[in-house]
Amino acid sequence: MLFSKKDFSSVLFCIIISTPAANAYAAEADRPVIDRPKIGVVLSGGGAKGAAHIGVLEVLEENRIPVDIVTGTSMGAYVGGMYAMGLSAKEVKQRTFDINWNTGYIDRASRNDLSLRRKKQNDTYQLHTDLGLDIDGEFKSRPGAFQGQGLAVLLRQLTDNLPALKTFDRLAIPYRSVATDITKVTPVVIGSGHLATAMQASMTVPGALKPVHLDNKLLVDGGVVNNMPVDVAKQLGANVIIAVDLRDSLMPKKDLDSALNIVSQLTTFMTNASADYQKSLMKPSDVYLQPNVSFMTAADFDKLEQAYQAGRKVALASLPRLLRYQLSPSAYAEYNKQKNLRRVRLSAHDSYFIDDIKIVNNTNLPDKTLLAQLELKTGKVITNKELEQAVKRLQSEDIYGRINYSIKQKDNKNILIMDINEKSWGPGYLNFTLAFEDDFESRSDFSFGAQYIYTDLTDKGGEWLLEWKLGSWKNIATEFYFPIDYQQHFFTAFGAETSNEIRRFDNSSYYNLNEKELKNIDAKYNQTYAYVEMGWNIKPWAALTLGYKGQTGSITVTSIDRKENYDTYGPYLNLTYDDLDSFFFPSHGSYFNSEIGYSNTLRRPDTGKHEYGDTLYYDVSMIKPFTYDRHTLVASIKTAGSDADDLLPIYAQDLGGLFNLSGYHRYELNGRYSALTSLVYRYRVIDNNFGAIKLPVYVGGSLEKGGVWDRTSAMSWNSAITAGSVYVAVDSILGPVYLSYGQTSTGESSFYLSLGGTL
Repeated sequence: MLFSKKDFSSVLFCIIISTPAANAYAAEADRPVIDRPKIGVVLSGGGAKGAAHIGVLEVLEENRIPVDIVTGTSMGAYVGGMYAMGLSAKEVKQRTFDINWNTGYIDRASRNDLSLRRKKQNDTYQLHTDLGLDIDGEFKSRPGAFQGQGLAVLLRQLTDNLPALKTFDRLAIPYRSVATDITKVTPVVIGSGHLATAMQASMTVPGALKPVHLDNKLLVDGGVVNNMPVDVAKQLGANVIIAVDLRDSLMPKKDLDSALNIVSQLTTFMTNASADYQKSLMKPSDVYLQPNVSFMTAADFDKLEQAYQAGRKVALASLPRLLRYQLSPSAYAEYNKQKNLRRVRLSAHDSYFIDDIKIVNNTNLPDKTLLAQLELKTGKVITNKELEQAVKRLQSEDIYGRINYSIKQKDNKNILIMDINEKSWGPGYLNFTLAFEDDFESRSDFSFGAQYIYTDLTDKGGEWLLEWKLGSWKNIATEFYFPIDYQQHFFTAFGAETSNEIRRFDNSSYYNLNEKELKNIDAKYNQTYAYVEMGWNIKPWAALTLGYKGQTGSITVTSIDRKENYDTYGPYLNLTYDDLDSFFFPSHGSYFNSEIGYSNTLRRPDTGKHEYGDTLYYDVSMIKPFTYDRHTLVASIKTAGSDADDLLPIYAQDLGGLFNLSGYHRYELNGRYSALTSLVYRYRVIDNNFGAIKLPVYVGGSLEKGGVWDRTSAMSWNSAITAGSVYVAVDSILGPVYLSYGQTSTGESSFYLSLGGTL
């Protein structure tokens, strides 16, 4: 027997309450008429101080005081919305305290979620300013410091991704949030739709977060127009108001010494003024609570417990006035029974059968491109996890500002609404790099560069990349990238680059320059190459590329004024896998890159006849971090070389600098072949997690073994150099900062001060 009577009844019950008519009935008829005053709880805004609301609600529960209506603004909208879902105060507390609120400041996909192409671009140009720059040179500004994508993901998670509702009266407790229409600077009461979006609109701090676009309005935090919506609770039918006010006090004159404090003072005045007006609407029978949270700010999410206790304290102190609304044990049990029944009927699901997908397209790309990248199919069950993964696939391209979704029920069908917004300051973006390294002795290297990415060249997501870098080594590069299919699984690209480098080689007998008095040979490399390639994006973090490259250039031996021109061309094959969580300080993931190429070469030395030859070259590197608690050990291996038997190698390899045989100067060792293995240990001493900005401090050391050779016959473990280092490092907004000391087995030693990305 497939179904018991009990199973059949359960299925039938689920079918009945899933129909629109039944849902409407559940919203109205199933909410019993009460013969007591309706109690409305009004929760004000206050950021992290909003944990006090949870303490107040918990005291109400402990004393059998019912809540029939909830309204809130900002953090009050969040706590109120969670409670209106039917969660107990204890459950709201657990979810609120367990979540990492700092993720609400993170808009961009984490590095391991970025596409492989974006990883390469960001690693090289680590100052990801993401400035908007049109092709005609006009700069564009952001609508907010943060886009709110991280906050949207966080609120969807906290609310169990509850589907959109025709009215918030269908929640376990009728609920309204209040936001501000920033166009008219008037209050907007949100009483339907996606609960997470209603919360976010009310929590969107102007200037800090991009406004929420809802019903053709631009919505921000409701605090400046109605921070304690008593009037809204009354409009919903509340006979008694319990209002919780988390206001800030005005700063004294001595603290008004900065523009930021002056703006904050004005905001506090407007917020308090709106709360004062709402307080004036309250009757003597209402209860006004003002928890003492003066010890914290709205951003102090590390003080949630103290705020919660402050809420409990003020509610307990007001019990004599609150207890007049206490229910008998049996009446309160019936109240909870009805509330929990409505909660069960509205329980969110881990998955939904999706009948249709609708794209709200605020991008320059067609719907079919977005649908292809989402990789979601209709006519099947899709889990919440799959929906979030689909959002991450779009975010991996790093061109979207905010991506929201909700599930709406219409005509007994589940419709997935994907609201996709491209960055409003695009489609051109400008980033930078800054790096230097000084050994406090004989060498300083630096580089500064800019990167311009112009997106949306084609309907499949084509791009143009332009990069230029000045400093010890100079280069200019450009590339056009064209996906072949809408899913961007296959692509073609072509580009060109010109660079200028200076390398130093040992004047061994191998070079046969007959200049015995010279210990070193300084060689200036000027090279320009162009390439075309086709590739397969196996996964967002892995790609296989087949290309063909032509290169022309010259090598000038400045020590003896000798020059050699060359032309080389041939195919190459590259395989890359990269899901590291960080390029500079990886803790998880893996990295593998392998390129092998073959080239025909024509050499034109200024001292003799032209020479023809062919070259096989390779470049392989692997990185694997291992992390336990605050300890991380990064193991790496890299080797590269070419088999050409020429005066100075076209495909020159180098070692030197921190973690590249520490103790040598950067680029000090050059030759045809290189190999290096290393273990780099670090310990995270200080987190320095400020939410939107993290500045962790590390101490550690390294052990390295490797070398540079001119013949394969000379390569051996015994001939390799051993090196090590100790360091202090900071992962700063400008890139990694190191103060370190390195020493080699050959007696070389050096202090290093380095900043930024790759030189």
